[in-house]
Amino acid sequence: MRFILITISLLVAAPCLWAQQAAPAGLELSPAIGATGSIVKPTVSAMLRLPLNHRLSVVSHSLFSLLLFRNQPQTYMQTHYNYSLTQKFGLGYALYGKGGKARHTVFLLGGIRYATFKESLDHPDLDRVTTVTSTVVPDYGLMYGLSLGRKRYTFDTRLYLPFSPIRYYPQGTLNNLVYLEFGIGIKRCGGNKGQFRGR
Repeated sequence: MRFILITISLLVAAPCLWAQQAAPAGLELSPAIGATGSIVKPTVSAMLRLPLNHRLSVVSHSLFSLLLFRNQPQTYMQTHYNYSLTQKFGLGYALYGKGGKARHTVFLLGGIRYATFKESLDHPDLDRVTTVTSTVVPDYGLMYGLSLGRKRYTFDTRLYLPFSPIRYYPQGTLNNLVYLEFGIGIKRCGGNKGQFRGR
């Protein structure tokens, strides 16, 4: 639990502190919580978005996911830990709704994902077997983001559709790695208020 709390504080608080010290005009921070696909894992994430113009932006997306409970009954299997850390960068293209109260953005993202888990088979008739695995793999795909609101704070939701790993695409990849997030957007963290400018 300490590790989870420290990770959450780094994902959410650190980008905000950085933005307060060096925030260019229009910088946005968007912390969020969500969950992955059929292997349900809660997620905590933070996105930094820097507009290049009215529609284009560069973004950084950091995510931490952790298996908190078993998805299926496994009498003799014990999960010690199962989590992943992901860092992606990319470009976004935005379209605005009527009045500028809604912003629809498609992001093209790419980066790396570190995943690790430790499990043990503890059957009374067998020797105890423990498996520990960790790996670093590429992570790239498309993300759709919806932001509602015109002032400094907005309601944000994001849906990520991964294109990797190719070996298991599309069924295995989409079932296990797709995720949905809900959070808030903070424009110019520590700076002046702003608003969408719909066109």
